[in-house]
Amino acid sequence: MMKKIYNILILLSIIVNAQVGIKTTTPTRTLDVNGTSRLRTLTDKSTDKNYDQVLVTDLNGNIDYIPKSTLTQQYVPLFNLTSLPTANNNSSSVSTTISTQSITLVKKALVIINFSVPITLTNIATDGRARILRTHLVVDGTTTVRSSNSYSNKALLGTNLYGIFYNTGSFTIELAAGQHSIALEGMCFNNAACTQGGNMPGTSFQAVALYNNF
Repeated sequence: MMKKIYNILILLSIIVNAQVGIKTTTPTRTLDVNGTSRLRTLTDKSTDKNYDQVLVTDLNGNIDYIPKSTLTQQYVPLFNLTSLPTANNNSSSVSTTISTQSITLVKKALVIINFSVPITLTNIATDGRARILRTHLVVDGTTTVRSSNSYSNKALLGTNLYGIFYNTGSFTIELAAGQHSIALEGMCFNNAACTQGGNMPGTSFQAVALYNNF
């Protein structure tokens, strides 16, 4: 009788401490499933502060948790220019490159780009015609933003058109991991030779990446 009880206790101990495998004969954790799984009913706990952990897996399928508070966005500056090369333009159809920046993303990211480009007319306008001064933002060869300003030069508004003008813009885009190009290009319409870029106060060309750390 005692021998039977002893054997039963040993068997129960093995069962309690055993690792169970489904479709595997060599389980590595308490429950090891070699296949897919499904939960038919889940409860939304997004407003319950007690649910502050998130399940995660590694490449081997091991399931554990991390605190929800560790799921953050990483803010990474890519470039921040306060001075730009100068580019001369006098064309209504062909733009001139002001600055091209190359960036490398370690993984998919949301990229935020801002620019403020100073523009000066090569000659003071005296013919009374309006001027269109345009700055393009080009990402990976595709024009994404056309920042244009039209300036009147009618005599009844005062003196001839002169001074420093600024084209500004902002753009957000999701880019894949790898290398990308971000460029500024300038155009000056209506027979208005101009210079875009330089180091005037307020000049800026910047980009930052937001990486999801989850």
